[in-house]
This record gives sequence, structure tokens and C-alpha cells, in this order.
Amino acid sequence: MSPLRQRITADQKGIGAVLAANRLAVPPNQRNYEWESEHVEDLFTDLANAIMSSHGTYFLGTIVLTSPEGEVPEVSDGQQRLATITVLIAAIRDYFARIGDKRADSITTDYLSTMDMDTTDQVPRLRLNINDDEFFTKRILAPPDSPDRAITPTKNSHHLIAQAADLAKKHVTSIVEPYKEGDRKRRLVEWLKFIRERSEVIVLGVPDHLDAFVMFETLNDRGLRASQADLVKNHLFRLTQSRVAAAQAKWSAMESVLESLEQEDLTVAFLHVLLIGKAGPIKERDVLTEVRRRVDSEGQALTFLTDAADAVSDYAALFNPEHAKWNSYGVGSTNIRRHLVTVNRDLRVKQIRPLLFAVARSFSPVEASAAFRLFVCWSVRFLIVGTGGGGVLDRAYALQAQAVAEGRVTTAAGLAAAMKDIVPGDGLFEARFSEARVAQAHLARYYLRALETQNQGMPDPELMPNDDSSVVNLEHVLPENPDPTGWPNVKQEVAEANWRRIGNMVLLQAKKNSLMGNSPYSEKRPVLEASTFALTREAGAESSWGPAEIERRQNKLAALAVKTWGLKP
Repeated sequence: MSPLRQRITADQKGIGAVLAANRLAVPPNQRNYEWESEHVEDLFTDLANAIMSSHGTYFLGTIVLTSPEGEVPEVSDGQQRLATITVLIAAIRDYFARIGDKRADSITTDYLSTMDMDTTDQVPRLRLNINDDEFFTKRILAPPDSPDRAITPTKNSHHLIAQAADLAKKHVTSIVEPYKEGDRKRRLVEWLKFIRERSEVIVLGVPDHLDAFVMFETLNDRGLRASQADLVKNHLFRLTQSRVAAAQAKWSAMESVLESLEQEDLTVAFLHVLLIGKAGPIKERDVLTEVRRRVDSEGQALTFLTDAADAVSDYAALFNPEHAKWNSYGVGSTNIRRHLVTVNRDLRVKQIRPLLFAVARSFSPVEASAAFRLFVCWSVRFLIVGTGGGGVLDRAYALQAQAVAEGRVTTAAGLAAAMKDIVPGDGLFEARFSEARVAQAHLARYYLRALETQNQGMPDPELMPNDDSSVVNLEHVLPENPDPTGWPNVKQEVAEANWRRIGNMVLLQAKKNSLMGNSPYSEKRPVLEASTFALTREAGAESSWGPAEIERRQNKLAALAVKTWGLKP
């Protein structure tokens, strides 16, 4: 046994109990708070589901603490979970404080702050890093009536902390809303007890930062994906002990294909899309759970491994337009390849991958080509309009992937009909396009190239004919920071509101683009008028350039967009 392993301590307890039993500090130079709203909402939803389920526990993973003798333990791994749980507990405290219930003081003492025995000062039970600690202490830990709560966020992590607090307040409201006043209090006490006793973590204690680093690398170097992959593999191999050599050969064949893609570890991502075809909507983090649920015998394990080894080539083909799979698609292979390039390189969308995979495995070449075109058009519409949040689009794509895998949907028209109520219709798409702002240059360039192709009446306008930025580049006619001498009638706030609108963007030859810069419209106009792109020439046909011209041009582009990314297969 290594010296490191001899010095590790391990304990399993509720995360609330961890907060209640310790003063903890995030090392000053460790990363900031970074959980987005989806991570916070997922945690709150999972807690709610666990409380309502018969299992009665919820496992939150591992927390690594560095515990030098005589010092406050430092959180080497787990600060996002500890901080977010603290935010939720503080929101529960705030509810009791607002109704004048003395439990608020008890919650503060038990979970949020404690007395420093040396100074008798009240100090936080959890301190964040040097960037976030003051904001976290004042915005989250301070009582709801404290003037400290009005602290202004100055960093992105502060905004995320404030956002988590708003979500926690909303979640507490959703917990108590169905109940009468007395029952509301009891329900929140139940939540606190669950957080303290049954929201479990494994607490690993190591004596110094070097050991913590080694432990952190062991736990996180390849991340949760790889950890799940190893556990899935171990489960399958245990079930196939009498034929483990065959199981190992199939697993190795699968992994060798995935490794050839030279991307981040894709094993769990692949197993996820494979399982969606069998089980419908599941989250990637639940891959291991789903495999254990579906596979509990040697025969089932070998069948699953065989299916994975057979299917992985189709999955790999989604990342490689030159994959041999597409050679058999005949005349449709060119469009299939170009649609894949558009999805992966130009739009960079991943949510649709389970459906891409199912169609690649099951549809005829003609129907697959038609479906892939639809996927490009859907993806653009969702990028412009939004997905509705809450996993709605993930669920819709997963349901259709399952329907395709099971043979219930076999045509692009069938997919279009099934997604009719999910995909933004023409009216909504045109309205949102007419007001859209695009921050990512790669998306703006794609949109304008596709619109130009449609405007010229060319076939397949949704495909990008040339993505070489050294040949064709993006220009903002009204610059972000216009020089007052060249743009005397445009205030800075007007420029900031309009420069990223699609109507303000044009395509130009890269060499000409380099000459434009912050120039006034009078100097840009001759360059725009001389462009080979018709939509760019139209932008140069105005007598002046400002919000009105941008609005008018964008409305025209919005009408063109409906035709460019149409919904008919």
C-alpha cells in the first residue's frame, strides 16, 4: 500500500452534516464559482426527486478536503456542490426569516456561520476563493434584511452566484406553494433533514496540498465520463466471467474506433446515444444506471457489447464526412457529407446527435439525406429562437431517436410530422430572425453565406459553399465603437445595440475587409457596392447607414431565412 493511501481518511455522510460539522475554505487561488443555471436546476430537481422517491437518499459524489493539523480544512474538490447546497440552505433560512420564524437563527448557526473561538466573531462555515468570498458572504450568508445583500456583482462568477440564489428562492417557493402555512414549515424542515442526513457524499481527507492534487487527479483527470465508462466496463465484464475474453475483444474494438476520432473521451457519450435508441430520454450521467437496469446476465451483457461494437462505426461516421459509410449513399452522399460539415463545424450543435445517429443507422440513403437537411434547418431555427429550456429539445430528439431505432419512424416526412409542434414555425422564426443578434462570427458567416445562396436562387442554400476565412470574411458595417467624426449621428449606446444585428453584417473578400475597419459609411459604401455578393451590394446601396437601414435590411433577411431553412423534407 502506498504512503498516500495510508494517510487518506474517508467518511460517508450527508452534505449538510459536512457543513454543520466544519469550517471550510476554498483555497484562495482555486477556480471561481462556475455553475450555470442548468447545473443548479439539475441539483435541485434531483434532490426533489430523491425526497419523493422510495430510495430516500441522493449521492452527491466525492469531496476532497485538505486538512493540515490545526488549520481550517480546505476544499480541494467539491466547492461547486458545497456552495450551491449552501445557497439552497440560505434560501430556506430566508423564508423562515421573512415570516418571523425563529428557525432562521438556528439554520444560520447550524449551517451558515459559527463563532471563531479565538476572536468570538461570527465567521462563515464555507468561505470561497479570493474572488468570490466577499460577494458570497454578503449576498448569500447575510440575513435577508441586511444592507450587505445589495452588493453589486463585478465578476461573472458573482452573477452566477446571484443567479443560483434567485433559482434557490424560486425553488423554495415551489416547495411550499402546495401547502398550508403550518405544513409549509414542516416541509422545509424535511428538506433540511434530507440535506443533512441523506444527501450523501464521500469525504476524503488528505493531509496536504500535494496529496490533494494526486487525489484530485485520480478522481478527475479523465472526468466523470471516464469514471462511468470504467464502471460500465467492470459491470459488463463481471457478468461475462466465463466469456470475458470475448467481452474484452468487443469492448476494445469499440474503444479503438472512438479513440481514432482524436477527441475528448467519447465512450460514455457514445453509450448515451446508443441507449437513447433503446430507452428514450435519459441523461448522460445516468448511463451506468441504465446499463445496470437493462443488463443483468451474461447473455444480455454480450448482446449489449456486440451491439455497441457493431454500432460504433456509424457513430464515428457522424464526426467524419469522409467516412467510408457515406460511400454507399450514392448520389446523396455529397449532401450527407456537406450537411455533417454544417452541423459539426458551422453550427456546432450536439443536442441532435442521438437523432443523427439513429437516422444514420436506420434510414435509407435517400431518406437519410432528406432528414439530414431537416436537421440543419431545425438547428438554425433553434439557435435563433431558443430551445425552450428545461431539456425540452433533448427529450424531443431522444423520443424521435428511439422511434427511429425501433422502426416506428422511417422517413424524413415522418420525422417532420412528429417534430411539427417542437420546431419553431415560419412566423415565429421570421419574427425572431428579424431581431436577432449574433455574437459568434462563425454563425454569422454561415447565416450570411446561406442567405446569399438562397438569394441567388441556387440549390441547397442551407449548405456552406466556402468557409475559408482567408477568402471570405465578416464585416460589421456599423462598427462597435464608431469614431464620432465618421459617425456623427450614432451614439455609442446605439452602436452597441445594433452592431451585432444580422442586418448590420455583410460578407466581403478578406483582403477588402481588412481595409474597412472603423471607417465611416461613406468610405465603406464603394467597397460594399463592388462586392460579388448581392446582399452585400444592397447594403452599399443606401445613402446612409444606421438603425433604420439595419432594421429594414434585417427584415428582408428574415423573410429570406424562412425559405433558406425551410421545414419541408
